[in-house]
Amino acid sequence: MATVLDPGRSDAGRRGALTPARALVLYVVYVLAFVFGGGLGAGIPGWIFNAATGEDIDSDPNFILYAIMFGVTGWIAYKLAQRVMEGYERP
Repeated sequence: MATVLDPGRSDAGRRGALTPARALVLYVVYVLAFVFGGGLGAGIPGWIFNAATGEDIDSDPNFILYAIMFGVTGWIAYKLAQRVMEGYERP
Protein backbone atom coordinates (compact mmCIF):
# COMPACT_ATOMS: atom_id res chain seq x y z
CA MET A 1 0.00 0.00 0.00
CA ALA A 2 1.47 3.35 -1.01
CA THR A 3 1.70 6.22 1.45
CA VAL A 4 1.76 9.99 1.09
CA LEU A 5 5.54 9.91 1.05
CA ASP A 6 5.72 7.37 -1.78
CA PRO A 7 7.04 9.23 -4.85
CA GLY A 8 5.54 6.57 -7.13
CA ARG A 9 2.03 7.41 -6.03
CA SER A 10 -0.02 9.37 -8.55
CA ASP A 11 -1.00 12.16 -6.16
CA ALA A 12 2.43 12.49 -4.47
CA GLY A 13 3.13 15.77 -6.25
CA ARG A 14 -0.20 17.23 -5.22
CA ARG A 15 0.39 16.57 -1.53
CA GLY A 16 4.03 17.62 -1.59
CA ALA A 17 6.93 16.48 0.54
CA LEU A 18 6.76 16.09 4.28
CA THR A 19 7.83 19.45 5.68
CA PRO A 20 8.84 20.01 9.32
CA ALA A 21 5.58 21.90 9.91
CA ARG A 22 3.46 19.08 8.46
CA ALA A 23 5.45 16.53 10.45
CA LEU A 24 4.73 18.49 13.64
CA VAL A 25 1.02 18.73 12.83
CA LEU A 26 0.84 15.00 12.09
CA TYR A 27 2.71 14.22 15.31
CA VAL A 28 0.28 16.32 17.37
CA VAL A 29 -2.77 14.80 15.66
CA TYR A 30 -1.48 11.25 16.14
CA VAL A 31 -0.60 11.84 19.81
CA LEU A 32 -3.99 13.40 20.51
CA ALA A 33 -5.75 10.51 18.74
CA PHE A 34 -3.73 8.01 20.78
CA VAL A 35 -4.43 9.74 24.10
CA PHE A 36 -8.10 10.43 23.41
CA GLY A 37 -8.80 6.96 21.98
CA GLY A 38 -6.86 5.24 24.72
CA GLY A 39 -8.55 7.31 27.40
CA LEU A 40 -11.99 6.42 26.11
CA GLY A 41 -11.08 2.77 25.63
CA ALA A 42 -9.79 2.37 29.18
CA GLY A 43 -11.80 5.05 30.98
CA ILE A 44 -15.29 3.95 30.04
CA PRO A 45 -14.79 0.30 31.10
CA GLY A 46 -13.01 1.54 34.26
CA TRP A 47 -15.93 3.78 35.10
CA ILE A 48 -18.41 0.96 34.48
CA PHE A 49 -16.36 -1.45 36.62
CA ASN A 50 -16.16 1.09 39.44
CA ALA A 51 -19.90 1.79 39.26
CA ALA A 52 -20.80 -1.91 39.20
CA THR A 53 -18.46 -3.16 41.94
CA GLY A 54 -17.62 -0.09 43.99
CA GLU A 55 -13.92 -1.04 43.82
CA ASP A 56 -11.25 1.43 42.84
CA ILE A 57 -9.18 0.67 39.74
CA ASP A 58 -5.94 1.42 41.56
CA SER A 59 -5.44 -2.20 42.59
CA ASP A 60 -2.59 -3.83 40.67
CA PRO A 61 -4.51 -6.35 38.50
CA ASN A 62 -7.12 -3.77 37.50
CA PHE A 63 -4.56 -1.05 36.84
CA ILE A 64 -2.54 -3.34 34.56
CA LEU A 65 -5.69 -4.34 32.67
CA TYR A 66 -6.67 -0.72 32.05
CA ALA A 67 -3.12 0.20 31.05
CA ILE A 68 -3.21 -2.55 28.42
CA MET A 69 -6.67 -1.40 27.25
CA PHE A 70 -5.36 2.18 27.00
CA GLY A 71 -2.42 1.08 24.87
CA VAL A 72 -4.43 -1.12 22.53
CA THR A 73 -7.29 1.31 21.94
CA GLY A 74 -4.82 4.19 21.65
CA TRP A 75 -2.89 2.28 18.98
CA ILE A 76 -6.11 1.58 17.05
CA ALA A 77 -7.06 5.28 17.21
CA TYR A 78 -3.55 6.23 16.07
CA LYS A 79 -3.71 3.92 13.05
CA LEU A 80 -7.18 5.22 12.10
CA ALA A 81 -5.94 8.82 12.36
CA GLN A 82 -2.92 7.90 10.24
CA ARG A 83 -5.18 6.48 7.53
CA VAL A 84 -7.35 9.58 7.54
CA MET A 85 -4.43 12.03 7.47
CA GLU A 86 -2.52 10.17 4.77
CA GLY A 87 -5.56 9.29 2.69
CA TYR A 88 -6.76 5.72 2.57
CA GLU A 89 -6.35 3.98 -0.74
CA ARG A 90 -8.08 0.64 -1.22
CA PRO A 91 -5.89 -2.08 -2.72
